[in-house]
Amino acid sequence: MPMLGLLLTTTAAQAQDEVGEFLRAGRQDANKLLGAYVEPASKSLGHSLNGGWFNSGKAMKLGRFDVRVFATGAVVPDKDKTFDLQALGLTQVKVNPGNSIAPTVLGNDQEGPELTLVDRNPLNGRDEEIAKINSPQGAGFSFLPVPMAQVSLGLVKDTEIAVRFSPKVKFDDFEGELWGVGLKHGIKQWIPVISMIPGFDITVFGGYTNLKSAYRGIDVQLATRDRVFASSQQLQEGYYDNQVIRLTTKAWTGSLVASKTLSVLTAYAGVRYSNIETDLNAEGRYPVVAYRTTAPYTKYVEDLENPVTLNMKDSQWGATAGLRLKLAFFSLYGEYTLSKYSTASAGIGLGFN
Repeated sequence: MPMLGLLLTTTAAQAQDEVGEFLRAGRQDANKLLGAYVEPASKSLGHSLNGGWFNSGKAMKLGRFDVRVFATGAVVPDKDKTFDLQALGLTQVKVNPGNSIAPTVLGNDQEGPELTLVDRNPLNGRDEEIAKINSPQGAGFSFLPVPMAQVSLGLVKDTEIAVRFSPKVKFDDFEGELWGVGLKHGIKQWIPVISMIPGFDITVFGGYTNLKSAYRGIDVQLATRDRVFASSQQLQEGYYDNQVIRLTTKAWTGSLVASKTLSVLTAYAGVRYSNIETDLNAEGRYPVVAYRTTAPYTKYVEDLENPVTLNMKDSQWGATAGLRLKLAFFSLYGEYTLSKYSTASAGIGLGFN
């Protein structure tokens, strides 16, 4: 989890300034902009959590076990490395003429188009400029590896249970906890013809992983140019503290896997379904400059409470293939799933399996 914390902290820190700049456009546009910017990362993380559950199509026998340490990651497709600002239906953000294509958080490491933040001036009924910003740059990489550990145990009736768990840990401004459970069941025993083939196995697998994390390094304060519009209370030190980004990802998967073992080498292949749901919330108070809608119609600093509430979902089917090399109590394995967000996993295992 410390390594996972570092990865998520890097992504959150990448978005820190963007949260502050985007919120200047108000709650509605901020959710649209941040949703388009971070959604590929939520998909990559979620589908990554659904990888690495198994390394063969055979369930372990009763009492057999192994402990695995591995990394899994999903590759962001090219079409999800950018998004079109014009297609978001923004109301308080004007895209300057020219290029409207901006990088997502896992896009290229270059700034996007310049944006003009506006608000309606009640005195003349016109949209007037509040500030100019650039759409944020991407992280410059499209593969986000997620390290994990897992324990698997053989049960009765050719059934195997797997557990992933990490207690709440803190790393710098990041805190997170993870747990997951999976179940594998051999169906070769129920198919008479296949049950006669030596070294060949078929299993069905289902797994669920839950990741909760929080990033407290965000610090969106009043811009120097906006302090003249703030109240004495808003100018007090610590008024905009306790800002936090919370991320909850739920990932579940199902697979049908077949494998063939020849001596120390096991080859396996199958089909996988991956379903994910991610909630991203920005909690706390955030300052935004706006025009008063009543006399004297001047600018003021509005406090947005818990302004970002995003729910992002995705699902996909994929074809999985992998290899495992087993030497006594030690094993090496790797797999690849071809899908919309293709995933790769590699790891080591120790145990009686």
